[in-house]
Amino acid sequence: MVFLYILFRNDNQSFTTYEIKEESMSPELLPEDYIFAHKVKNEMVRGDIVVFENEEKGIDVVKRVIGLPGEVISSADGSVLINNKVISDPWAKTMTDDFIKYEIEENEFFVLGDDRKLSTSDSRTLGAIDIDRCLKVKYRYWPLQRIKSYE
Repeated sequence: MVFLYILFRNDNQSFTTYEIKEESMSPELLPEDYIFAHKVKNEMVRGDIVVFENEEKGIDVVKRVIGLPGEVISSADGSVLINNKVISDPWAKTMTDDFIKYEIEENEFFVLGDDRKLSTSDSRTLGAIDIDRCLKVKYRYWPLQRIKSYE
């Protein structure tokens, strides 16, 4: 594992390796899982997982893309609404606290953790995230019994 981390460590930010440290993406990503993420080169879709820096705290975080450019996102009664319609949200482990409507600009995404009650550093507090700040998660490579491709 250390070998893979050193091999994939990269300072030019076109890709990164990252150790999951919190439970906000549980059960998909658990503490001590290791992921590989790369610079976004094609269009992202709802459900993609991204790594980006929370600039206020100076830490990298991992969240799921829920809202896409040009959409209006909000929440009511524990559900996420896109353009005033409840979406299928199979990733949510817990209900979503209500938040106000947010218009997502071009080149931005609205991100949330899968365990909404534990999720911090998501778009409910940070606002939409610029796509240029995101790296898309491509693989979970550790632990071995949890290896997975996100394609």
